[in-house]
Amino acid sequence: MRRLLPLLPALLLAVPVMAGAAQADEKAPTATFTLVNVEYEGSKIWLPGTITVKRGTRVKINLVNNTPSGQHGFAIPKFGVAAIVDKGQPQAVEFVASEAGIFPTICQLHPAHVGGQLVVLP
Repeated sequence: MRRLLPLLPALLLAVPVMAGAAQADEKAPTATFTLVNVEYEGSKIWLPGTITVKRGTRVKINLVNNTPSGQHGFAIPKFGVAAIVDKGQPQAVEFVASEAGIFPTICQLHPAHVGGQLVVLP
C-alpha cells in the first residue's frame, strides 16, 4: 500500500469528466480524461491504463508526462491519434470514437514501455 501512495495524485487526476456537446457535432457527447505517465519500479505507464466511452463520443485526452526519463509517446493507431509528450509539457489529443471495440493505446516511441486500452462500447 505504501508503494501506491505516490501514485494517488495521478489516479485522482484520471477521473473522466463528461462535458457538453462537441463543437463539430452538437449531438455527440464529449468525454474528457487526464492521463498521467509515471514510472513505478522501472515500468513506465499511463494512468489510468484503460479508458471507456460509448461509440460516437468525442474523446479529449490531456496527457501529462511525469517520468524522469523525458519524452514518451501516446498513440491509438485505430483512430489516427499520435502525440509526443515531453516531461513538464502537457499535450492534448482529440478524436471521435466512431467504432466499438477494444483498441490498444501504445507509446509509439518505446512500444515495450507503455501500453493500455481504449474500450468503446456500442
